[in-house]
Amino acid sequence: MNAYSGKWEDYGNYRSTLKHARLTLALLTFCFASVPAFTTVTTVSLQAPGVSEDSAASLTSPVHFQATAESDLDITGYVIYVDSQNVYQNFSPLLDAWVVLGPGTHSLYVKAWDSSGALASTATYWIDVTNFAPPTPPPTANHMMRIAEDPTSWTVDNNPNVGGACNDGVLAPFKSASDPNTANSPDAPKSGLHIRLTSKCRYDDSLFYRSDTRNPSPYAGNTNFLWEFWFYLPGSVEAGSIQALEFDLFQAVQMSDGVHEFMFGSQCNFATNQWQVWLPQGSGLTWVNAGWSPCQFSVGAWHHAIYFLQRITSGGYQKVPNHFDSSSDQNTSLRFGTLTIDGNTFYLGATSYSTIPNPKWSPVLGVQHQLDSAMTGVTIDEYVDRESVTAW
Repeated sequence: MNAYSGKWEDYGNYRSTLKHARLTLALLTFCFASVPAFTTVTTVSLQAPGVSEDSAASLTSPVHFQATAESDLDITGYVIYVDSQNVYQNFSPLLDAWVVLGPGTHSLYVKAWDSSGALASTATYWIDVTNFAPPTPPPTANHMMRIAEDPTSWTVDNNPNVGGACNDGVLAPFKSASDPNTANSPDAPKSGLHIRLTSKCRYDDSLFYRSDTRNPSPYAGNTNFLWEFWFYLPGSVEAGSIQALEFDLFQAVQMSDGVHEFMFGSQCNFATNQWQVWLPQGSGLTWVNAGWSPCQFSVGAWHHAIYFLQRITSGGYQKVPNHFDSSSDQNTSLRFGTLTIDGNTFYLGATSYSTIPNPKWSPVLGVQHQLDSAMTGVTIDEYVDRESVTAW
């Protein structure tokens, strides 16, 4: 029996209030029982690279990162931190990324977020970057294949704005009975690209390029580029006749403020025997030594080149949205990752900015080779074979 003291005329009011309180308590109990007990991100698991909390792991760069996370809510993104700096960010339920890291010892951890904004982190690991090698593209990557095998798809640009005091390049037949011995060509069909410059002045430059101009571009949402080709200088070419051999990959992407052009420019400066990349210096872009010398390629032999290049944000990291479009793509800068020549991989690591060209540019992905002479009256031949770009 409920204890009650007071006026009997208030007893009815008391019982009514008590009944209302019991009903309110029952309703609240039902409501709270009906709301699921969400938890925040509980675990972030790093599947790659293989690391340990006990010792620093020796790794090859670019480093392949793979991670998953657990939460009762949707996982909405990851950030990779190296030396406490953001080096990669996505907005996906899984993490699968290639990150270019320089040589030496680094700290590493990964954070994951869910749809509530809650986050969790892995432990902090230590890694030693001791080697460099090209990455392995995912199965979903896009491909430009057999680029060099159809010379009719190439453009010879002898316009004065290419550079040099004159421009006299032509396309020549690929097959030769003597030099090069096309039986030793890396390509089974024995077909490829043969570019030639016969100089009419000391600094005679010509540009040869091929591009995929489909609109919309299938590569617009790609920020990683693995460019591979074989090239050959005949024995008739003298090193002293070459000013530079230039190799460039370019992309144009529609962004919120216009079409950005990304020019991944590189060359072997034969005159100085230095490898160079196209980087900011002062108020513009110019050739800057990459720290790799010598680079004068031997004649009479095929050489194998592999570039790994990336589009990144102005903050120096890749930012990968759930869906790429002109407003969500913020990767407006470029990173020269690594260069592999004949199996030896060299860390580049330099970054640059994209330019916003005039409206004649449209989204495109392409490659180009340029021949620059160092003297008048010489012929420079270059053969190119098995050229491809893999983009993701």
